[in-house]
Amino acid sequence: MIELRNISKAYRQTKVLVNVTGTIKKGSLVAIVGMSGSGKTTLLKIIAGLLEPDLGTIYFQNKKLEGPKSKLVPGHEEINFVFQDFALKLNMSVEENLNYALLGYQEDYKKKRVDDLIALCGLEELRKHQPQELSGGQKQRVAFSRALASEPAVILMDEPFSNLDPLTKQSLLIETKALAKITNTTIILVTHDTRDAMEIADEIWVLQDGIIIQKGRPKEIHQKPASAAVGRLFGIINLLNVAQSQRLFQINQATGIWMGDVYISKTGPIQGLIKDVIFYGTSHKLIIEIEEGLQLIALDVQKELKKGHRIQLSVATDKIILF
Repeated sequence: MIELRNISKAYRQTKVLVNVTGTIKKGSLVAIVGMSGSGKTTLLKIIAGLLEPDLGTIYFQNKKLEGPKSKLVPGHEEINFVFQDFALKLNMSVEENLNYALLGYQEDYKKKRVDDLIALCGLEELRKHQPQELSGGQKQRVAFSRALASEPAVILMDEPFSNLDPLTKQSLLIETKALAKITNTTIILVTHDTRDAMEIADEIWVLQDGIIIQKGRPKEIHQKPASAAVGRLFGIINLLNVAQSQRLFQINQATGIWMGDVYISKTGPIQGLIKDVIFYGTSHKLIIEIEEGLQLIALDVQKELKKGHRIQLSVATDKIILF
């Protein structure tokens, strides 16, 4: 549906995107993740037609998309953008904001479409409210329904959940994915929170210094991150150099082990000293010294172990990640 071919962008001497290439299928939800400054938002703006790439081409349904230099009004009819600040009209009600998104459409269609969107997105009780009367989560829901108004093929979302509390975010993540599937809308989501991406994305693209260093389904990336840098993005991971991997696992390669894959075992082959115990909600996070210069992080789900305890650990060989 959307094909990116060698998209590159630089600001003065700084390369922001380098030969970004990829295909996004219709109806899929693709999350673009990476550290701040990795090029995520720049890529999204180029796809939206709001920013001109220095090199490369974007195709939508096999048709080349023109950048802002070639169009009087930047953007594409088939692609809508949900901005981080929602960009709602403050002097308009929810209903009026949706109507505004449908300027130029016939009145009968507009009324039916607005009613359908309000029902679909659960906005009936908020229909007459203005944005200043809404919570952050409610504003996000309105912004998403407004993006759906003209029945676009693609919706782009730039850090849409970054300012929301965890409970509201969790609810909206589920709603966003459900609405995308119901409407068969393709969504490209930029986020710095890889937990969001893991939860709702069909595919994840990892950007580092403007280069896509890994693509794949969430489970694939979590099980086999392409590098230690990718691993760090997706959770707490124990990283071992070649020498440490050799001593602990007889593996002549740098390795990684997710915190949850280090098991406390009375017969485990790895011995260590608990240097710190950190409250971690339903469990305790243990900082364990294995040898000088090497610490492992593990979870104590029983919350029984104390600082200064000596313990034994084990790691299943199929859980060891090779770098």
